[in-house]
Amino acid sequence: MMRLVHLGAAIEAGPRVTRRACRVDGRLFHYGEVIGHDEEGEVGPTVLLVHGWGLGYSSYTRAAQHLAIRGFRVLLPDLPGFGRSTDLAFTRVNFESFALSLRGFLERTHETSESGLMPVHVVGHSFGGAVSARLAHDAPELVASLVLVDAAIGATWSRDDDRERLMTERPLWDWAIHLVHEFPMGEFPEAATSLLRDLGHNLIWHLPNLGLVAHITRRSDIREELKRVSDLGIPVSVVWASGDRVVTKACFDDQCLAASCEGTVVDGNHGWPFANPSSFGRVIAELLPRRSS
Repeated sequence: MMRLVHLGAAIEAGPRVTRRACRVDGRLFHYGEVIGHDEEGEVGPTVLLVHGWGLGYSSYTRAAQHLAIRGFRVLLPDLPGFGRSTDLAFTRVNFESFALSLRGFLERTHETSESGLMPVHVVGHSFGGAVSARLAHDAPELVASLVLVDAAIGATWSRDDDRERLMTERPLWDWAIHLVHEFPMGEFPEAATSLLRDLGHNLIWHLPNLGLVAHITRRSDIREELKRVSDLGIPVSVVWASGDRVVTKACFDDQCLAASCEGTVVDGNHGWPFANPSSFGRVIAELLPRRSS
C-alpha cells in the first residue's frame, strides 16, 4: 500500500490526460491524450493504447500516464460502441471494421510527413489486442511496433498431454467468473472506480454492442493475420500475466508461435494494467523501439 500511495503522488505531478473528441466517417470518437517528452524535451513517440472488452479509455488513464512519464505521447480512443464513441452498425461489428475505424482515427489525430501518416506503436489489451493485431495486418504502414497484452487471440482454451480444447468450447460462465475475479475491485479502489464507471456506462448505452463483441471475441482466431504482421518485419511483443485465467496460457502460447517470439510473462492477472500501472508502464516502455516518432 505504501508503494501505491507513492506512485499516486508521482502521477499527480506528472502528465495529465486531456479529454478530446473527433469525427471519423461521421461517427463521434471520444479519446484521451497524455503527452510525455523525451530527454531533449520534445514530444515523445506516439503510442496507441487500445482498451479491452466492456471498458473505455478512462480505465487506462493511469497506465497511460506511466507510459508518458517514460517519454511517450499516448492516445487512448474509446472504440466504436464503447464509452462515448458512436456504435458501429450491427452488421459491421467485426475486427476488420474496428481496425478501419482506428485507421480513420489516426488520420484525424496523428501527425503526417511528406511520405504520409507517421507510424505509431500500438498496444492492445484483451479484446483490444485482437483489434490491434488486425490494425497491424490491414494497415502495416501505420504500425511501428505491436504489443499484445493478455490479448484475446488464439483458438486454444486449454492444452495438456492428453487433450487440446478449443476456445469455442469454453462456456460463457467460465469467462464471466474469471473476469469478475480478476478485476482489481477491493485491493485497488481507484482503479475499480474507473472500471465500474466504464462498464456501467457501456451496459446502459451499448449493451447490444457488448454482446456482439463478446461473441466475436470468443470465436477470434487471427493467428494467421498475426503471423503475416511478423513476416512483414513489424516488431511484435506478446505479454501475459502469469495469473491470468481470462486469457489462458494456451492462448499466450498460440500468439508467441504465430508471432515467432518468446513472449514476456509478468506477475499479475488479467487486470494487470489497472492494478499495477507502474509495472505496466515500465514493461511496455522497455519493449517499444525508440526510433519511431
